Amino acid sequence: MRKLKIASLAASALLLGSGMTAATAGSAEASDTPMSAARACTASAPRFTSSPGTSSSDPAFWPARGTYATTTSRCKDINLKLDGSRSVRTCFKTTGCNSWRTLRAGSWGVAATDVLDGTQFYLQFAGTSRATGLIDY
Repeated sequence: MRKLKIASLAASALLLGSGMTAATAGSAEASDTPMSAARACTASAPRFTSSPGTSSSDPAFWPARGTYATTTSRCKDINLKLDGSRSVRTCFKTTGCNSWRTLRAGSWGVAATDVLDGTQFYLQFAGTSRATGLIDY
């Protein structure tokens, strides 16, 4: 058993050093949350389509006007994989909007980092055209 744990740790260290990560099997005591209880952040992330804006002072937004999405324990960040490159900013119900961030098409990007679970937010997208892609938070 000890050799198995050492081999598992060595393999994990090798993957971490190469910039990759892997999940290793462990005892039930080693994990606070069973793997079946929550999916990994961005795995099977849902698609979204924003609402269009009407002017430069009213850009495209998600979710519906006057509503908020609420962060979950699944992700510590608000993550987007947009179909087209776009600037986005996250607006929080209690603290207002953060800075614009440009996210590239086809790869995961972070709209907001280290967001507490249960935080209400909406997204604004530069321009008036709809934004589409994947989202997880």
